Amino acid sequence: MEIQLDEGALLAELAPLLDAPRCRAGLRNLAGDPFFVAFFLTSVSQGEGLGEAAVGMIGQDELAARIRDLPKQEREERGHKERTIDAARDLFPEWFAGDAYRFPDALQGRTYYVEVLERNRERLRAEGRYSRLNLYLTTTFAYEIMVLLLYRAVADAVRSSPLPAPVRDRVVRVIDGILEEEEGHVGVVGQHAALLETPRGDLSRDAEDLLDALAELELRDYRIPAEMAVRAVVSMMERYCDPVAYRAEIEASARAA
Repeated sequence: MEIQLDEGALLAELAPLLDAPRCRAGLRNLAGDPFFVAFFLTSVSQGEGLGEAAVGMIGQDELAARIRDLPKQEREERGHKERTIDAARDLFPEWFAGDAYRFPDALQGRTYYVEVLERNRERLRAEGRYSRLNLYLTTTFAYEIMVLLLYRAVADAVRSSPLPAPVRDRVVRVIDGILEEEEGHVGVVGQHAALLETPRGDLSRDAEDLLDALAELELRDYRIPAEMAVRAVVSMMERYCDPVAYRAEIEASARAA
């Protein structure tokens, strides 16, 4: 099925979720506290590392090789992973032991990534449209929508935060660089359309089965995980509403390890 999806309209539709009072309060607390900014940057680095490896979930090299701009996106995500962790280490060395973050078990990147992935996998299976390729495309789309909304909100909060100007400038520069590259992608929906046009003459049966399953995807299979991903980060940002308790929880994770 051809998917007609206006990504700009979807972003505008989901953006108000981050304007909820508790989410806004959480973003302000995050952006004004060096401890939480370091935690956020390190969590982003962890999540971007998982995104870099995500193409492996397809398990089908024939089709992975036909996904437009995939090598470029993988290089960008590797760069995002490295730039965010480098900024965290340079700006906030007190929360690192050498190169290692002191509270790795509390990081949000992997927890968030897996939560959204598994919830989307369960939904696709329940509705009879699961395949490795369908999971990859719809979940990747959800993450990209989340990144454009959350990272912009965090960057805006940091710009108006009481952090020292050199710290604000470095953090905003790193986040804005990620956003600029994300906005320049071909887009998952475009990749979906291009894959459906793949000539099948030399494809294996497995690859053809994945394309058959791809043709069954509906518009809602992109919209639902995107909203799911944004609501998940809203809940995550709300945890910063009680900064004392949340910091204590993060620091306790090191003692419990």
